[in-house]
Amino acid sequence: MAKDLKKGFNNFSADCSKATVASNLEAFHERWQERNGKITKKVLNEGFSNDYLAHIDYPVDVRRMLYTTNSIENLNRKMRKVTKTKVTFGKESNMLVLIYSSTDFESNN
Repeated sequence: MAKDLKKGFNNFSADCSKATVASNLEAFHERWQERNGKITKKVLNEGFSNDYLAHIDYPVDVRRMLYTTNSIENLNRKMRKVTKTKVTFGKESNMLVLIYSSTDFESNN
């Protein structure tokens, strides 16, 4: 199942377009809908597809820069963890100070 799903989301080739991705996702749905219908419906959800495929309009080099990496996701998770328990910050700058102080930026010196 994962191998078939990757065909829909591996879109870093120059000839990849929204139409080819949509076709691959439709093929995924047709193959797996009987065994995993809830998952395939979520993949074909129009809002999900439109959000995910927004970067396809850009050249491949730009797509790679826009694509989320694990390190970015780790930073996002850390920021959510620090800020979710706080009810109010008073000022935006207070929140920024908290986020900055919670990150582990290593200096190259």
